[in-house]
Amino acid sequence: MAPTDDRPTPGSGGRPTVMVALSNPRTEGALVALAGALAAHRGGRVLAVHVVTVPDQTSLEEAAGNRERLDESSAELLSAAVADAAAFDAPVETKTVLSHRGIEEVFDAARRNDADAVVMGYGGARFAGGRVEGSLDEIARDLPCDFLVLDGQRLDASDVLVPTAGGPSSDLSAEVALALRAGVGGNVSRLRVGVGGGGASGREFLAECAAGHGLGDADRRGETGDVGRAIERVGEGYDLVVVGATERGLLSRVVRGSLASAAIERLDTPVLLAERPASRSLRERLFGGR
Repeated sequence: MAPTDDRPTPGSGGRPTVMVALSNPRTEGALVALAGALAAHRGGRVLAVHVVTVPDQTSLEEAAGNRERLDESSAELLSAAVADAAAFDAPVETKTVLSHRGIEEVFDAARRNDADAVVMGYGGARFAGGRVEGSLDEIARDLPCDFLVLDGQRLDASDVLVPTAGGPSSDLSAEVALALRAGVGGNVSRLRVGVGGGGASGREFLAECAAGHGLGDADRRGETGDVGRAIERVGEGYDLVVVGATERGLLSRVVRGSLASAAIERLDTPVLLAERPASRSLRERLFGGR
């Protein structure tokens, strides 16, 4: 399987596209499983993109000229992605992207390929070896689509915890949990943290929220106190914690090395961070305003 250029992939047939950005063979299986489950849930396809970060001192033409080594590494990674995606009811396509720009390239590839969601690894968020481009903060605050960032090398959805406070990213977290339950199996629990989180109002909120997302049969838990510490305490008993962004800019913090809170970073349980783009007005969409 030879690398391809980054022209938009034709023939999606109107299907939603879940793009998975791959750079590390150790995380490939988990990321593709997540992308495959979500694509199957949305009736879409998986686009597996191998992002090859080229050092600034090496031209892209020079890097592309080293075809034998590049073909070999891409073929191995993308072949594994195709094999792993076969477990899900979603077609898969692959391509390789050469770039100097690391994480910025992921955003651009998502736009060029009209992706509806992007799946990537937390370690892969810094494709450029920790170098952060000057415009990154602005780019990460203008998401082209849903973004899911997995901190972990495995994906075990046997017991999934979904903390919720409402809002678009909480909706995305619930959708992902539902997709994983359908595609991989397992149990889902909803967690509400806040004043009265464990009382009647908290239970009522969780019941309404779960029912609205097709998770009416999910276990419901309520906690009071600090949100991060509650997630840390409760999350240790689960195989995966799916955390939705509570404000814009989660991806901006992620690529700078922060998982949104110290408590979440201390979790031994794998964490999936979810952020949905903020809605923009018609004027903003037409004239590019924020």
